[in-house]
Amino acid sequence: MEKKKITRFFSGPLMKQNIKSNYILIIAITLVMCLICVVSTYATSFMPDRSNSDEVTEAQEDFYTYLYVLASYNEMAGTELSYEDFASSQDKTMYETVFEMMNQQSDTDLSLDEFQDSIDILETDDISMETYVKEFEYVYALSVVPGCFSGDELSLEDMMATIFEAMGMDSGMMDTLENMDTTEMFDTMYYTIMGLLPIFIYIVIVGNSLVVDQVDKGSMAYVLSTPTKRNAVTITQAIFMVLSPAVIIGATLIARLISCEVFLDTYNTEELVVLYLGMYILVEAIAGICYFGSCVFNRSKYAMGFGGGLTVWFFIASLLGMFGNEDMVSMGFGAEQLDVFNNLTLVGLYDVEAISTIG
Repeated sequence: MEKKKITRFFSGPLMKQNIKSNYILIIAITLVMCLICVVSTYATSFMPDRSNSDEVTEAQEDFYTYLYVLASYNEMAGTELSYEDFASSQDKTMYETVFEMMNQQSDTDLSLDEFQDSIDILETDDISMETYVKEFEYVYALSVVPGCFSGDELSLEDMMATIFEAMGMDSGMMDTLENMDTTEMFDTMYYTIMGLLPIFIYIVIVGNSLVVDQVDKGSMAYVLSTPTKRNAVTITQAIFMVLSPAVIIGATLIARLISCEVFLDTYNTEELVVLYLGMYILVEAIAGICYFGSCVFNRSKYAMGFGGGLTVWFFIASLLGMFGNEDMVSMGFGAEQLDVFNNLTLVGLYDVEAISTIG
């Protein structure tokens, strides 16, 4: 009688059974994650691009300098020079004369070309030129009128800070709003909350079904009745737990790259690859906890309570921790005390902002 070969480390038939049992779930989770990924990328394309914020800020300062010169000359000479007239006029001789006169009176280097360059840069921004001009009017009006009681110089920044304080909000909120990168905040929410929820559901279900669920149903006894060692069963199931999330996250990464190519003008491929690699490492860490519970407990409900409970806790803690973020607190949407939850979840180790500096 021929002796059957004993499987000691890896079982091909068992791996095929896992794939056959879970392929519909894998496809469903992959489609959901790809859909969330594409929608989030599409939404990002409508957000203001602040990648050139330093250049825009410098151009705004130059633009306001020239508007201040024009406003001062208007008061002195009784003229009506303005940005609107400059933009629509073909003959800019008067403006050139004013700038040359200012250069002679003070140590400046004003020119028509520099004025036009600042306008060209600001026109590439999402904010309209009319808004910039309107803001300057408020800035100029406040700068030429002192406080009626204190005699102090007035400024738009101080006015906004005072309004925030009167509303019971942090006066530093204005700086936070001004420097806030909405795209970065949205990406943080995607990688730590929205993008993780479907894959968390998957690892809880599959992690429970690979070992303890089969013990509970009695099908493990059939598997062990074949020439398959226990080591081979646990190693094979662990390999499936490593490879299947890799397939899902890999497919999501491809969808992300394609959607970025379609919807975004610029994107960092290296950064995206590292971000999804970090997501995979995080998912595998939590998958390891779920699989550990599946191997330790002999009842499915206990394993589900252990692995699933911790996974739910990690997700909820990361959600609460988001409202302890410094930016959220500064904007009045969070509480500093909630930041402690970022230290009580494995998701807190996934530092999206730090990874975003790659490349």
